[in-house]
Amino acid sequence: MPFETDTQLTKLMHINIRTEKHGDESVTGVDLRFSLNTTNDALAMFSSTLKSALYMKDDSPQGEIEPDASHLTMLKNPRMGAIKWDEKYDHARVVVHHGASGREDIVFGDAKVNKFVIEPKEGGTVVIGYRVQGNPTEAEIGKLTSVLNQEVQVTVDPEGGDEADDGDTDTGAGANAAAKEVEAQKNPAKRRGRRKQMDLVE
Repeated sequence: MPFETDTQLTKLMHINIRTEKHGDESVTGVDLRFSLNTTNDALAMFSSTLKSALYMKDDSPQGEIEPDASHLTMLKNPRMGAIKWDEKYDHARVVVHHGASGREDIVFGDAKVNKFVIEPKEGGTVVIGYRVQGNPTEAEIGKLTSVLNQEVQVTVDPEGGDEADDGDTDTGAGANAAAKEVEAQKNPAKRRGRRKQMDLVE
């Protein structure tokens, strides 16, 4: 099960702007450092045994009456600290959602996601840090810097996605007309009926 998020609140911790070579062309690249605070159930995205390796059941009287055996909240080794996790995705689709309409979203269609750091916390939560590398436009860099050190909604699809989904969708008269035409092609009788009605009008 790969690491992925779906419009989850994630803090943008750091931005590094650099220049990289794409053949003979110099393009702007960024390294974005994100921090996701979530439940330790998310550790299953890295390993099915990681949660039980880091956490154990609360041994207090209150913990003893917990009906869910998978509800592990106590750290086995509180002094362990953060853990580096060697995982990377070289062709991920990452969306930094910006604004309410979605038109201002920052979309990296072929991003690299790597440099994972897992920090287990007492109580059953975990902080997952990761780096996203992509090539934004100048306008997108401005949007990113405006939300630095803030929580934003982030989507990470490690397997990439269809960039056609990012375009505007015609949901008005054009889409309705197209739908009717498709339906008419499926049902020739209806199509002939409409032609007869048009002949009567003429």
